[in-house]
Amino acid sequence: MITLWFLAIAAYSQKYDYVWLMGQNSQMTIEHSGTIIDFSALPPDISYEFRDMNFLQVNASICDTAGNLLFYTNGIYIANALGEPMQNGFGLNPGPHAETWQDYGYILDQGAMVLPVPENTTQFYVLHMDKELDESIPTLYSKHFYYSLIDMSEGGGLGAVLQKNKVILENYLDQGKLTAIRHANGRDWWVLARKYGTNQYFRISISIKGIQVLNIQETGSPIPSNSIGQAVFSPDGTKYASINVAGIIGDPIHVNIYDFDRCSGQLSNQVQFTYADTASCAGIAISPNSRFLYVSSFRYLYQYDLWASDIEA
Repeated sequence: MITLWFLAIAAYSQKYDYVWLMGQNSQMTIEHSGTIIDFSALPPDISYEFRDMNFLQVNASICDTAGNLLFYTNGIYIANALGEPMQNGFGLNPGPHAETWQDYGYILDQGAMVLPVPENTTQFYVLHMDKELDESIPTLYSKHFYYSLIDMSEGGGLGAVLQKNKVILENYLDQGKLTAIRHANGRDWWVLARKYGTNQYFRISISIKGIQVLNIQETGSPIPSNSIGQAVFSPDGTKYASINVAGIIGDPIHVNIYDFDRCSGQLSNQVQFTYADTASCAGIAISPNSRFLYVSSFRYLYQYDLWASDIEA
């Protein structure tokens, strides 16, 4: 099985994304221990450690401008650079799902990310989604898209959570797939959130005015209801792509590619196709030069040329 790792946040000009954390704390072995990938070295340095926080799917972290780890989260709570719970850091994503998985980490692909607050050197937004069960279908979806505000000048320099679980959106949302891209002004951020089973996207602007939900955009064809998958912006901000598993093991995997306007936050020119798989596994990434799209299945990794007139071919 091929695992596709990628950056959830495109176009970072500083070293905010230099440390990746993943894994469990149960055993000090390569297979099971807490893993650190540090990109301050070339090639990146991979090491292992015991840590109190477990990661199953949600993992988000942020560094300072020198690449030093500041804090991280597994969707259940936020830990500081020492691995200790941050002041007021417990209680993310309240509800039955968090209660069930509190010892292991929240289960939601791309369920959280961290962004620096524009024009502020000490504050960060943790953006995170919950997961709920609609028993009438039945299906899983995200009902709440939250933010929590961190200030690193608090807590003796180790940070504190000033605001927690503040609702950005309450809707029937595609679960997870949180990713961001810089606005064309080089200061602000764009984030997209899709309504479950539709072709409708909320545009979220993160600027010096705060977090604002702009009007919803309807574009292209609907995407299958089941929400397992990932999303990514190209590093140059011209493309947005997502991958969705249709719902049943062995069903086709759906790929959707759009042009993206970093000034307006609008999507256009959808390209949609499917490929076969033998399990519900799906990862997606775009190359550093923004030309090649990579998608994974249970056994294979596929490459598509985004500059081609016929991308699927």
